[in-house]
Formats: sequence, C-alpha cells, structure tokens
Amino acid sequence: MIRALLTLFLAMFFAAIGNIFLSRGMKKIGALDRYHPKDVAFFFGKAVINSSIWFGIFTSTLYFFLWLVVLSWSDVSWALPMNAVEYVFVAAGGALFLKEKIDWNRAIGIGLISLGVVFLMQSWG
Repeated sequence: MIRALLTLFLAMFFAAIGNIFLSRGMKKIGALDRYHPKDVAFFFGKAVINSSIWFGIFTSTLYFFLWLVVLSWSDVSWALPMNAVEYVFVAAGGALFLKEKIDWNRAIGIGLISLGVVFLMQSWG
C-alpha cells in the first residue's frame, strides 16, 4: 500500500503541475472567442509554440505513466477517488503561482474532499 500511495501522490503532484502550466500557458494565449476555422487554427498555433503548454504536456505525461503503475498495484475503485489529492495541490499551486484567489467556499469544499480521501486511505484492503 505504501508504494502505491507514494506513487499516487507523486502522480498527483505531476498532474497538478501539468494543469498549472497548461493554465498558465492558456492565460498567456487568451480565450478562444470565435469558432471560425482561421481563429481556431491561430489559437492552437499559439498553443503549439507556448513553452508553458509543452511543460504542462510533459508533466501530464509523467502523471499518466505513474498512474498506470498505481493501477497495476491497486483497485481502481480506491485509486480513482484518491485522485482528489490533486485538488489540494492545484489549489495551492494556483494560489502561489497563478495568483488565484481561494475563497472560503472553495477552501471548505477542498477540505471536505480531502477528508473523504482520508477515509479512502483507511479502506485499503
């Protein structure tokens, strides 16, 4: 269980970093406002040359391969809900690196989800 848990936490760390960098890259690019083919091509063209997007893809790929390892060691009904650990990592990273505001409702929601993760950890069997 310990190796699955440590690998899962490492996987969630990489998933969170990936999402933070993908978000950072997309904030630099801006929103896709029109679905005209030329606008869509320009939008994705900017994404393809953005270094934050590429780093996000790289760390998301690391997450994916670590996730495969976790699934080889554990029940999916245990592992998938444990993905909620990523919410804590993303909230902290979003606040620190993206200057996102975490209001009380969001913090309490993440806390309740984290409490559920604690119960899941106890169900390993």
